[in-house]
Amino acid sequence: MDKKHFIFIIILIGVFAISYVSCAAETVKLPNPLEGKDDIPILVGNIINYVLGILGVLALVMFIYGGLTWMTSEGSPDKIKKGKDTLIWAILGLALIFFSYSLLDFVLAALQQ
Repeated sequence: MDKKHFIFIIILIGVFAISYVSCAAETVKLPNPLEGKDDIPILVGNIINYVLGILGVLALVMFIYGGLTWMTSEGSPDKIKKGKDTLIWAILGLALIFFSYSLLDFVLAALQQ
């Protein structure tokens, strides 16, 4: 393991430790997605909204990974291409997530009327 990877791992552990300590002081209460929902299309819409939210977080992670790959490429054409490709696919994935969310919002609004 070289020095850059070691420093990256130490920083990553530090971020997780700080977030764990800050979250340990508070209890987080998650909303119940099934509470008061008897209508199946609304329930399915809520589940799909949660999934799209998780996909948005994954797209953000891919942006960070692509940027880090590109920045740490040290001039290697293969790593630069890998970082650029990761960013391009993350952008396309995010566009697909936005389109899916818009389509879902339109369909659920039509079903609720």
